[in-house]
Amino acid sequence: MKIEEMKKNPISNTGNLTVFLIDVQESLIKGIKKKDLLINALNILIQSSEVFNLPLLLTEQVPHKLGTTSSSLLLPSDIIRIDKSCFSIFGCEDIQNYLFKNKVSHLILSGIETPICIYLSAIDALKSGLEVTVLSDCIGARRTDDESIVLSKLQNAGCHILPLESFLYGYMGSAEHPNFREISKLIRNR
Repeated sequence: MKIEEMKKNPISNTGNLTVFLIDVQESLIKGIKKKDLLINALNILIQSSEVFNLPLLLTEQVPHKLGTTSSSLLLPSDIIRIDKSCFSIFGCEDIQNYLFKNKVSHLILSGIETPICIYLSAIDALKSGLEVTVLSDCIGARRTDDESIVLSKLQNAGCHILPLESFLYGYMGSAEHPNFREISKLIRNR
C-alpha cells in the first residue's frame, strides 16, 4: 500500500454524501441486540447530521405491515421518508432517483438489519460506483455472529467500516471546525 493511500481519510473527501437511516422500525428493533445503545448512537447521528446540514433519508420496510420508525428516534420534521419493499435501498426507484438527481457519491449507512438491508444496500452501492461508509455502532442485528461476518465481507469489498465518533471527527477534520464544540458535547453526553 502506498503512503498516499494510507494517509487518505475516507471521510475528508466525501464528495456529495447522504446519510441513510434504514428500517429502524419499532417492530424490527425489538429483536436487535444492544438496541438501547443503537438508538442512542442513531440519535447522535441524527443530531449531528442536522448540525452539519447533511442530507438525511429514512427508509421504512413495508410500513403498512411492519409499522413505522421507532418513536425513540429524534427525527427532524422535514426528514425525507421513503417506503420500500426490496431489501436493498437500490431496489427502490425513489431512492435511485434521489441519488441521481442529487449527484450523491458517498453513502453513510446506518440502521437495521446489518446482515440483510445494510449488507445488500452497501454491495449495490459499491456496484454502482459509490463510496460507502457503514457506521459500526449505528447498525444492528438479531444475530451478532452474522453481523461480524457481514462487516468483514463489506470491508473486504471496499466499504469503510467506522464507529460514529470516527466519522464525526473525520468529517470535521480538526478542532478548528465551526461545529467542533457542538459535536463534542453530543459525544461527551454519550
